[in-house]
Amino acid sequence: MSRKLVSTAFLVVAAAGVGLYLSRGPWLAYRQERQKSDAATNEMLKSEADKNDLIRQKAKLDTPIGREELARDLGYRKSGEQPVETGN
Repeated sequence: MSRKLVSTAFLVVAAAGVGLYLSRGPWLAYRQERQKSDAATNEMLKSEADKNDLIRQKAKLDTPIGREELARDLGYRKSGEQPVETGN
């Protein structure tokens, strides 16, 4: 190999190394922003699931059967009704 080819190869390798070294900052910022984005997406999905659960609960409570079930869960009974004892 000629001396010029060796020096050119060294220059290319050195330039690639410097380029990689200088690009670590933007890649770190990219990773941090990606983590923030993923966290926000997960939070949004959880909020949507909570919203859907609340919509289902509201729809259930808007029916007479749903209101009666809630009242019974809270301990209310119809007048003259005796609670059934379970033998657990």
